[in-house]
Amino acid sequence: MSLTVQKIISNTSFPRYLWAKYIRMRNWFTVLLLAFLVFGFWGCTTDFEVYAPEKEIRSVYCVLNPADSVQYVRVAKAFQYEGDAVVYAGANDFSMKGLAVKLTGGGKTWIATEVANFPKDPGGFLPTHTVYQFLTDGVDSLRPNQEYRLEIGTPDAADYLTAKTVIAEIPRIKGELNLVAGAGSSQCLPKLNLDRKFNFFWKKVSNAGVNYELRVGFRFAANGVEQEVKWGPSDLFQLNQRCNEGSGAVCYQFQEKQLLRDFFRNMPVLPLTVYTYQRADSCAPTPAFIPQLPKSLWFEVTAVDEYLSNYMTVNDPSVVDLNGSKPEYTNITGNIECVGVFGSIISDRRYAILRECSEALLGLNGRPLPPACTWD
Repeated sequence: MSLTVQKIISNTSFPRYLWAKYIRMRNWFTVLLLAFLVFGFWGCTTDFEVYAPEKEIRSVYCVLNPADSVQYVRVAKAFQYEGDAVVYAGANDFSMKGLAVKLTGGGKTWIATEVANFPKDPGGFLPTHTVYQFLTDGVDSLRPNQEYRLEIGTPDAADYLTAKTVIAEIPRIKGELNLVAGAGSSQCLPKLNLDRKFNFFWKKVSNAGVNYELRVGFRFAANGVEQEVKWGPSDLFQLNQRCNEGSGAVCYQFQEKQLLRDFFRNMPVLPLTVYTYQRADSCAPTPAFIPQLPKSLWFEVTAVDEYLSNYMTVNDPSVVDLNGSKPEYTNITGNIECVGVFGSIISDRRYAILRECSEALLGLNGRPLPPACTWD
């Protein structure tokens, strides 16, 4: 699952954009306080309420991923607090328990099971919360290009909420990352020169509003201890980035040594470090052995549906405007006010190994530097 998406789901006791709203409110309070002091010299006082009347607001997060056998829904109570909101959120669990949560789509229906004490990422909030889960494996798997509907509560209840998402087509990776023919009928992992520019491209999906997010990972061992370094995630984007592979594809160009430099910076530096990685047995004699090929270097593209793309773009907490208020985006609808998102992602991943110069620059497997192979 996308790490960005995981953060959305795992730490939602006090959503990041509500925190941004809290910061904006605090900034406004500072401005208004200064105005109060200035106008006070002319004998004018103004009473104002910083906090609005209390009302119930639901916070709902769910991101479907067909690659996962379990899908999770997080439902919580949003809040406003006159003290330190972060401290308050760290001491209280705002999970909504005892709800009826249902998922439908593709002629199937899933009824959620409530899971208490579900662990969250480490941080300042409580270490666990309550979530709702759907089991979506085997014949009940989620499908690409299919619309799914989420229902929370019952239709005749005042707090009934609904949302929908369409899982996009798989953005099939193309080009140099496809398997190549080897000796006889074998198929082999491609060998990449990451010391040169590299065009990473995939089939453009037909679904409207979809954005893409990229990741690259490299697995190796440092003095025999398994390690992994990652590049990404990239920003969301829709159009070609520095390259073009035709109207049916989306292309992202990595610059010369861009990935190598990023990997190198993040590789651990230990005394007398010996770096190794798996590149042997990079050919499969028959298709049945393809899953056993080395997974040392991987490239992944994720198609992010329209609703989740909108949520991640519009609600970016880095966009703070003191001259106006920016409404939070949500595709959750119902009779009570709600924040959050019901979205979906789908990914394609391919594997490769490095060519000699790239291996040597990273100090892998004792590879000597070939002629004309330098960091310059």
